[in-house]
Amino acid sequence: MTIPKHVTFESCTEKIDIRDIEEVEAALGVRFPKDFVECMLENHEGCPVPCGFDYGDVEGKVFNTFYSLSSKVGSYYILTAFEDVKDYVPDGLIPIGYDAGGGNICFDYSKGKHAEPIIVFVDHEFMFTEKDLTKEQLEEKSLEEWQREGITPMASTFTEFLSKLY
Repeated sequence: MTIPKHVTFESCTEKIDIRDIEEVEAALGVRFPKDFVECMLENHEGCPVPCGFDYGDVEGKVFNTFYSLSSKVGSYYILTAFEDVKDYVPDGLIPIGYDAGGGNICFDYSKGKHAEPIIVFVDHEFMFTEKDLTKEQLEEKSLEEWQREGITPMASTFTEFLSKLY
């Protein structure tokens, strides 16, 4: 993987090895894209610089950091992040990092756990469970339809996501 020339990483934790990533993949039942794996092996839990990004009509969001891919290294483990959001997002979304305002940058495996995921932004203001919606709202739309209202595609690949940072 070639990290776009304008992107560097700060505040990386100690390096992890492929076994750490394979453990996470096994727990989630997915394979992470090769470009993401290669980047995280070199820049584990790093903060990209520049860190600005846009999604949809929203401009100037600030990417904070990637979640840790090791249970032994780092501060916020990706499996913990997944457990924290799994009831609030549609199946197939896996958080990989977060912005300064509490939104999640996720891989979207909605086309299948073995398909290449796209990168999406999940606005935390639109994270719902069934308990958050009325009976009437659930008759109007399914829970997944409500949840998808807060999800905006950002990039087709991880490398494309990095290339859009400014």
